[in-house]
Amino acid sequence: MSGTGRTVVISLGALCLFVGVLLTVMASGAGIPLMVLGALLFIGMAFEHRYGRPGQQPNDVSIDWQRTGERFVDEETGQPVEVLMDPLTGERRYEPMNGHPPLPPRLP
Repeated sequence: MSGTGRTVVISLGALCLFVGVLLTVMASGAGIPLMVLGALLFIGMAFEHRYGRPGQQPNDVSIDWQRTGERFVDEETGQPVEVLMDPLTGERRYEPMNGHPPLPPRLP
């Protein structure tokens, strides 16, 4: 969510909480649904940054790639390559050997 959208939702949550408290005090409990709504908006914004971006891969450069021992000559480039694997996801990566520059990452 954009910064402006986040500000609008937080402001709306604060307004709901404020009006809910006023209604609860003045009308003995009538503002409880508004207070719950305001609290849900605040909680939603607290977790939005962590869970709110489906489809984007985390940009984690600290993946512990492990060598599998597999080596072959890539038919497209003619370079000798070795296979690396991420033990957490099983993703495989093919890297050039013997001082050849690394290949660019494949786009999804």
